[in-house]
Amino acid sequence: MSAAGRARRYARDIVRLHERLSYRRLPMEMKGDPLSLVEDPGAALVTVTGRDSQFPSRYLKGLLGFRLAQYLRLNWISADAVHRSAVFHEPLPHPRAVQNIHTVTLCTRSGKIRGYVGLACSADPENLPLDSAGRVPFPTEAAHGVDLLGRYARPGLGTHHAYEFKRFLRDQTMARGEQYVRVPWHLILGMGEAVLALDGAVRIVLGDAKEHVALRHLRLVGFDLHVVEGTSPRLAESDPMAPIYRQRVVAKPFVAPVPADAVWYQDVVRSHLDGTRDLGSWQAVISKLAAHSRHPERRFGPAQEGARR
Repeated sequence: MSAAGRARRYARDIVRLHERLSYRRLPMEMKGDPLSLVEDPGAALVTVTGRDSQFPSRYLKGLLGFRLAQYLRLNWISADAVHRSAVFHEPLPHPRAVQNIHTVTLCTRSGKIRGYVGLACSADPENLPLDSAGRVPFPTEAAHGVDLLGRYARPGLGTHHAYEFKRFLRDQTMARGEQYVRVPWHLILGMGEAVLALDGAVRIVLGDAKEHVALRHLRLVGFDLHVVEGTSPRLAESDPMAPIYRQRVVAKPFVAPVPADAVWYQDVVRSHLDGTRDLGSWQAVISKLAAHSRHPERRFGPAQEGARR
């Protein structure tokens, strides 16, 4: 068998491995209270959010393995590089001054992961000013060759307050239906409630995403996105993630402060998932969210006000 054939077979084996795994007990085995817990019995879904240290090691490896398997399915990561490294999950986080945040949606019937989104912390050992020449660029900034944070620089706001929105994923094997529709909203709600629970620790979100996928969801829950057009992102050919920037539609880099009225948006989404608000369809929810986002009297957070001056 050729080297390419062995790599493809290894990739298929990794995908099949992660399709067999169950995470049914994850919500009960979190260390401490999760940052957010979204229970949705009618759709047989539950979503938990926590920091790196809150996930037992085997579960954290499983989350990172789900990410790897989905990217292999989408051809957004090099199967050759994965095979050469003999990995079965993305790299575990290194100890840092701050921690990554993971949101995972599970099917309560099967225990399988149905969706995932992460907020990745800064690699800076110290909390540096956003316009510091010595700060470590976030991966999105490095790939697109842009500075996303400098425009928000002001006293009291540093790199440990900025998090990169990563891996907004729905299980590629899911059939279309109610679960399929609800998973992205579970992820957005879990992430948003975690940000609120951290009470100002997360103040800036950046990343890159496609216009009609993550960017749309983020705008609908109140983020006033600054999107940089016309970049030509690339990674070194040796980087396993290089294929992600060879797509026909390339993700755009964005940055935004956490909206000051984020709690209003989270309440609307949660109340629909709970069935406690009289919004009979997702289209009604989206219309309500969009109308509030356009309201001229919306309040902006301090970072956003600084960027607008």
